[in-house]
Amino acid sequence: MKRRFILANGVPLLFLLATTASAGDTDKAKQLAYWSFEKVQHLSGDSVSPSVVGQPLTSDKGNPAEPQPYVYDETGNSNLIQCNDYMPSPNLFSDDVPVTSIEGRPNTRSLLLKGREYVVPFNRSLPFYDIQQAWNISFSLKCNHLGTEQVYLCKEGTKGSIYADISIGFDPMEQRFFVQVADVDGHPQRLAAGSHVEGGRWYDVYARARYNEKKNETVLEFGVRLSGGQKYSVSTLKYKGLAVRHNAGMWVIGRGYPGGFPNSLSVLDGAIDEVSICGEEKPFKPGQNPLFRDSFTGDPAVTIIGDKAYAYVGVDRAGAGGWFNMPEWLCYSSSDMKNWTAHGPVLRAADFPGASPYGAWAAQVVEKDGKYYYYVTLDRKDNGQHMISVAVSDSPTGPFKPARKDGTPLITDDMTPDSHRPNADIDPTVLIDDDGTPWMAWGNGDCYMVKLKKNMIELDGPVKKVPFRNFAEGPWLFKRGNLYYNVYAADAPGVQPEQICYATAENIEGPWTFRGYITGPANHGFTIHPSVVEFKGQWYFFYHDGSYPLDGTPGGDCRRHVCVEYLYFNPDGTIQPIKLTTEGISVKPARK
Repeated sequence: MKRRFILANGVPLLFLLATTASAGDTDKAKQLAYWSFEKVQHLSGDSVSPSVVGQPLTSDKGNPAEPQPYVYDETGNSNLIQCNDYMPSPNLFSDDVPVTSIEGRPNTRSLLLKGREYVVPFNRSLPFYDIQQAWNISFSLKCNHLGTEQVYLCKEGTKGSIYADISIGFDPMEQRFFVQVADVDGHPQRLAAGSHVEGGRWYDVYARARYNEKKNETVLEFGVRLSGGQKYSVSTLKYKGLAVRHNAGMWVIGRGYPGGFPNSLSVLDGAIDEVSICGEEKPFKPGQNPLFRDSFTGDPAVTIIGDKAYAYVGVDRAGAGGWFNMPEWLCYSSSDMKNWTAHGPVLRAADFPGASPYGAWAAQVVEKDGKYYYYVTLDRKDNGQHMISVAVSDSPTGPFKPARKDGTPLITDDMTPDSHRPNADIDPTVLIDDDGTPWMAWGNGDCYMVKLKKNMIELDGPVKKVPFRNFAEGPWLFKRGNLYYNVYAADAPGVQPEQICYATAENIEGPWTFRGYITGPANHGFTIHPSVVEFKGQWYFFYHDGSYPLDGTPGGDCRRHVCVEYLYFNPDGTIQPIKLTTEGISVKPARK
């Protein structure tokens, strides 16, 4: 399949995709971004103009600003580069280029790099693309300072890591250009190629990787040559696992990862031109994350009814980079946890009197006596406070209708005045105990619990605060044997994104024992929300993650996907740590 994108030296990208077969066939790779630096895109619509020599990309308090807000993306994917600084950037457009013509097209611009950076931020699709199966990056670069390690292009790594997912730059110890990849375990895999770099000269580089599922290994290939040369000096290495770990990370030109004082691996004095990024996603298998690919979904709540699992989720309709917009809840069902049937919307926030139509927050469905009760979090339309209400249906797939005839909610914020957070009344979870007693827990910052009447729509006693260490939100109650569990989203001290921890008790009214953390944060996003169920002898852990795209559009904090992992217990009833993966349950469980 012929591709129209080309390298700065005039060699078609097709050449790189067809040569040195050791990295495998990359013909399925999709062109994700291409920056020639010839054009800038303006803030107003699709207005494009030539970049101006001697001028940088411009910003106002870190936001793109005229006259040159973005580097234009030649692919049409709108993966625009912008300035990542509050100060005027010394990175200027230049007429110093590797070659003056590329397949008949004038090549008149490159980008000088002098200690500052440009980025493709999270409101673009590039940071979210899945390139775990294969990827290919090529560009031309010039290095004028040979005494310091410098990274020209990187895809940022996971928070807390000291390695980027992908880095391409200059290694002063070897005096050569290198590519470095963080493998699925986070270990750096570095590969250098070419002879010693000469300062002030243009070079062409490419790096590509392809995963071989049968061998469970990736071949990484790196090529370097002087611009205008005919033959690349090529090096290869192999490492276990996918071509790159899954992570939503910004792409950065001009520095490495992590950024910040005192050493960002910044390019101190150099230039870059004709940057091409291609990638191929991991082939989908049933049970692979994310589970549902027809919509952004969050706050999973899974209920087992007969021989089927029913997943009830909120739909995320926020715009890219925007705040939550959740108008309704969707339902999916499965007989094997891997293949799911979509049943569409089963309940809307607007169905409840006095509720905002855009606040279909976390919820849970439970079955009792042939009826299905949907406990939901809502925003009050008049003052924005949260409330918990309940709907009911004769079918697990709805339609659900508000269950309380007077239209009032079960729980309102004024019922929990001792919470240390406002809007404390969110995220209900309901457990029907062995004796038929229904219990509901919920909370934001503090966890509350109350007994429900047998009719499931009225309180049967006082609301009580139950202390849980580092409790944030999203409790999930379940019972295994004689032990009660509360799995919840937790605020780990000093860590902003939520993580999952849990507590256990021999009596649902306590005392509860803190058992620790079982996951880290989602791969992207400040929230994570648990749901734990047993189905056909296997336990499962559901959660949401904002690191996955949808139909080429970016994910994000408020554009999440529901995911699933196997969950295992130790002989003493404690839960084993859970690794959040792309494979999910597409692989066989470790043991029954």
